[in-house]
Amino acid sequence: MRLSLQAVLGALLFGGLVAGNLPAADKPDAVSDFERDVLPIFEVKCLRCHGAKKRDAKLDMRTMDALLKGGVTSPAIRPGNAQKSLLIELLHYNEMPPKKEIPRVTKEELALLRKWINAMPVTPAALPK
Repeated sequence: MRLSLQAVLGALLFGGLVAGNLPAADKPDAVSDFERDVLPIFEVKCLRCHGAKKRDAKLDMRTMDALLKGGVTSPAIRPGNAQKSLLIELLHYNEMPPKKEIPRVTKEELALLRKWINAMPVTPAALPK
């Protein structure tokens, strides 16, 4: 009995050490980072219409501040609530990018964006006015 308990504890310790050495992106619950994970998606799929040269609907998607400010209609994202974020709604229903544009946002990218928004802290400045 004592030997099996030692084996279990040793396995748990080893597993914890291995998991602790994984890069953040490889950990299952790693929080997505705007610069590292989100902006590259936007650069390929969104910034041609919502970037430096062109800002359809007055939306700039290059920075967090710009996403929180939003465009003509409302903020693009609602921190802590992907379900109420206009960005997610438009991507989910394939309204954006426009149907003629490729590449489209993949299911995996949409899931990452949802997770990123849901992980954001809700601050008074981010609440709708």
